[in-house]
Amino acid sequence: MADKTDEPTTPTGENPVYDSIVDGGEPVVATVDSEPDADEAPPALVEPEEIVVEESETVGYVDDEPVFVEEETTVVEDTRAHEEPQAPPAAYAPQEQQAPVAPQPSVVYVNAPQEPVDKGNRGFGVLISVAASIVFLIVLAVVMTIIYGSRPGGISLNFLGQTAFYVPALFFLIGSIVLVLLLNRAGWWTYVIGSLVVALFVYFATIGTVLLSNGVVMLTPAEAAEQFRLGTVSPFTIAAALVAREVMIWAGAIIASRGRKLKVRNADAKAAFERERAQARGY
Repeated sequence: MADKTDEPTTPTGENPVYDSIVDGGEPVVATVDSEPDADEAPPALVEPEEIVVEESETVGYVDDEPVFVEEETTVVEDTRAHEEPQAPPAAYAPQEQQAPVAPQPSVVYVNAPQEPVDKGNRGFGVLISVAASIVFLIVLAVVMTIIYGSRPGGISLNFLGQTAFYVPALFFLIGSIVLVLLLNRAGWWTYVIGSLVVALFVYFATIGTVLLSNGVVMLTPAEAAEQFRLGTVSPFTIAAALVAREVMIWAGAIIASRGRKLKVRNADAKAAFERERAQARGY
């Protein structure tokens, strides 16, 4: 039987570490250097391994001999002392401080004032010309009724059924529209002069239309000249010219009145535009 009082000897300069007892009761001695070598590289990181060590425990004696029962003990080697420090997570890593960004100047776009467009008087003038043509036709019918009524036989309205009666009204409409398109916002005196032009246009256009409808091209030059002379002194053509002049004078007065108002509005709009443009430029 082994003597349990025997103690193992320790080598000089080393510290004994008794990890466990193996079979036979012999102690296992592990030695650790007193000072680690500075030149020696640190051990590589390894995962902790399980070390199984059998321990013996005395449970009794048989014939004065000790009886040992072996038990398995799991020892986990701590390797945390050899682990290198890990970098903090990216979420907690200090971020580099960025230099402050200088504020960028903001650009504000402002619509430049649009130059006003002068309002015209042509549309209104055309409407007045159409209305004046109706008035012209009514007045001409009254005048012709008076003329034909002064003749023997009394008043007759047979001329209303003839196409030639409506010819002067057509030429008056054409002449007045052309005059309005040319004069636009002109003054009344301009329309007074223009009324003479419209009257002459109605006069000669009516004579020419009547001659053509009577087949003047089939006549001899002498006969055609005689028909033209009769047309110039016809009460119908003379009345048509006179009525055209009078109606155009009053229609021109209405058109010119609105033209004056448009001139004032256009001048005010242009003055307001100039003020806005001066303010935009900082004057």
